[in-house]
Amino acid sequence: MWWEKTVEYLFVITCVNRDALMAPLDGNYEAGADLMARHDDKWVLIEFKRNAQAIDDEVQKFAEPSLDSFESAKSALADEDNHHLLIFGERGGDQPIELKALSYFRHQTVDPKEALGCGVTQEKFNSYLSDFLYFKFGEVEEGSGGRSLDYSTVVAVSSNGEITHCEGLASYCERMNLGPDLNPDPGPTSKPGFDMGGPS
Repeated sequence: MWWEKTVEYLFVITCVNRDALMAPLDGNYEAGADLMARHDDKWVLIEFKRNAQAIDDEVQKFAEPSLDSFESAKSALADEDNHHLLIFGERGGDQPIELKALSYFRHQTVDPKEALGCGVTQEKFNSYLSDFLYFKFGEVEEGSGGRSLDYSTVVAVSSNGEITHCEGLASYCERMNLGPDLNPDPGPTSKPGFDMGGPS
């Protein structure tokens, strides 16, 4: 048995080159949010899931009626989802957990070790993200915060593979003024993003 945080930690220790880190991947999201990515950086959105079965639950997280909203989002955004990845674990042969990665809508297989190379420009990233959040949350009434996107992480990667920016999706959206209020509910498991402190 393992959890989203286990998958997240495994991704960091197996797929991220520590020598290439320029942004803090230690759970300090305020510090991460203060970093300014360079103009030539490419941006990736990663969502960590416990296993393949948890991916099916994504449909239920879209605005009601969920299936209609998800299918509308898929129709509009599937051709642009190369940078939006689902990373999850499954039982391996030689090891307890094997990492897998898929594009969000089309479920095209991606090598987890190549995930950080799937980015797009920040302009394209923000445009996609704005549309995605609209489909996912619909029209949100003022003051209806508490929308949580745990284990969703925004990463910027330079042309030579350095991670120049990393923060939770809720924090990024707030700073870029994208989508509804996505601040996660306070709690010990509410921090999205990489956590180098080990699985929880």
